[in-house]
Amino acid sequence: METIEEIVVKPTAFHAKLNMDSLLNTYKTKISNLGKDELIFPLDSVIESDSSRVVVIGKFINKNDVFALDINGTWDKQHIYFYKYENETWQKLKSDVFDSDVLSFSFENFNKDEDSEILILGHPNMNGNREQTIYKYDALSNQCIKSISLFSSELSYNAHRNLVIYQYFGSWYMTSIQTIYKWKGNKLIPVKSVEKQLKNTSEMSNGKEWIRYYENPTQDKDTLVLMFKKTYNEKNKRLYDLWENFFDRE
Repeated sequence: METIEEIVVKPTAFHAKLNMDSLLNTYKTKISNLGKDELIFPLDSVIESDSSRVVVIGKFINKNDVFALDINGTWDKQHIYFYKYENETWQKLKSDVFDSDVLSFSFENFNKDEDSEILILGHPNMNGNREQTIYKYDALSNQCIKSISLFSSELSYNAHRNLVIYQYFGSWYMTSIQTIYKWKGNKLIPVKSVEKQLKNTSEMSNGKEWIRYYENPTQDKDTLVLMFKKTYNEKNKRLYDLWENFFDRE
């Protein structure tokens, strides 16, 4: 058995030696009786020096198919591997890299279909902003596709309008952003966006700001075009309403 000192010298030794096929196959019997909301954790937050790993099995995308998720790596980069159990065999799907330390993940519905999407959350910074990535399973290609990845304060779903809402509020000198995204196939594309930014960060006390408004003229590509840039004034009802009630506007 390796000593602690040897593991520190080789921080990813455990991950390199782990046989995922053998690990997943160990749970074949449990899979046959797996419920919709039941999750199996063959590895749960295995931490080794500066690296960690978690493996989860479940019907977390739909009620019929069994998937597995394997997240492992170091504080600055995590590898995400997707597996699907089919015909009593584990199929390894396309993997991805998450350029941050994964804090947590969840399975949520971000559109009107019956499938759940995979939401990966990075560690928040001092302002509470973090990397948030949504993966959607595509049955046609049999892959988990990265739908969007954003550094954000909030990434949520408006079920009534079938839209994804993005907000970013950083430090006082940073640009604040609010954007509405819609689904185009397996991808999320921006529909419209509004930004507020101090005109001069060296003169914070004057509070003068720009407001910029963008729209997507194509509605099918990741393209936003600046519609106007104006001085923001709360007394201007139109500009105030645009910013404060951006997500309530049709």
